Amino acid sequence: MRRVRSGRSGVAVLAAIALLTGAAAAAADTWQSVKGYTEVRFSWDNLGLARHSARFTDVDAQLEFTPTTPDQASVEVRIKTASVQSGARDFDDLLRRPEFFNVAAHPYILFKSTRVEPTGERQGIVAGELTLNGVTKEVALVVTWNFTGAHPLAAVNPSYQGMWVSGFSAKATLQRSAFGLSRGLPLVSDEVEVTIESEFVRKGE
Repeated sequence: MRRVRSGRSGVAVLAAIALLTGAAAAAADTWQSVKGYTEVRFSWDNLGLARHSARFTDVDAQLEFTPTTPDQASVEVRIKTASVQSGARDFDDLLRRPEFFNVAAHPYILFKSTRVEPTGERQGIVAGELTLNGVTKEVALVVTWNFTGAHPLAAVNPSYQGMWVSGFSAKATLQRSAFGLSRGLPLVSDEVEVTIESEFVRKGE
């Protein structure tokens, strides 16, 4: 093997290696949420009688994620407010009106992560900016990384062969009044619990 000369040439080689390995470490796979398999659900205390809930069914999310460096992940989410469903048509209409999600003025809820803090082997805090009802606040999601790998159905369904998927669960607690959603307070709780179940497929599969 040809010997590399010391001095400036050696420094240049080391610098090139550092740049190349740094670029490789910074690269991340891009994942897209799977329609119909990603849900954002929220619940609240109603009059002290029971907890009620509703969900958003139209959720679009893009994830930059490499399993070996989960702390470097990032995610952007767009939720269509008109997709809210509670199981009661009249209440859904109310939730879409200006007193609540005001879908005409604010058709989307947006979330963009700003940092990831691992708290365990498959748990972490994903902090980011949530824009809801025209108001942007920082929120923190408690996230569990459920799975990354070949699609579990690939062994029995050829259409899934070669497909890589990831799955996550998350939860957060919000104060709705912080986003200008104050109707019904205090009879209907200000505190809202959010749960998220999401499946992603790696782009390019």
